[in-house]
Amino acid sequence: TPGIDTDLQDSFNTSADEVVPSSNNPTDTSATPPCDTWLNAYQDPVAGINTSSNCMALEDLNGDGENKLIIADAGTTSFDMRLKVYKGTSLLANMQLINLPSGICTFFVDMNEPMTPAIAVASGPYVYVYKNLRPYFKFTLPSLDINPTEAQYWKQAKEGKLELLSFREMSE
Repeated sequence: TPGIDTDLQDSFNTSADEVVPSSNNPTDTSATPPCDTWLNAYQDPVAGINTSSNCMALEDLNGDGENKLIIADAGTTSFDMRLKVYKGTSLLANMQLINLPSGICTFFVDMNEPMTPAIAVASGPYVYVYKNLRPYFKFTLPSLDINPTEAQYWKQAKEGKLELLSFREMSE
């Protein structure tokens, strides 16, 4: 596979028939039966999901003991951004997002039984909170004042009065 270190790739290609020691004792020569420690995940090249690891979570959303895969999909254009929830390979929910998602997390809003988490999606200057897969709350992040020195550096760079290397040194 291109882009994977050959030593790392060889470790992925080890056979499940290899002997695995039954304890952490290096002198123990007994072995356990062969087992496959890798999870065979579902792959769908036409699913068209564009996301990163900080926009994915596994959570039991209904309190039924079954984890769901939650994905904040960045889409392919500025109109395709979606919040998707999968149970296994089935799509349970597909909600539109207004801005490009930068991260998601789950948390508990209350302690009522059954305990069902909310989903927080950071998107643009907002944090959208979904409870029971429905919009629950929108939190607007306060804007920050720009550091006057940094603003001056950006102005000089825009006008071409500041070279890239000196701009980098000043901004650090």
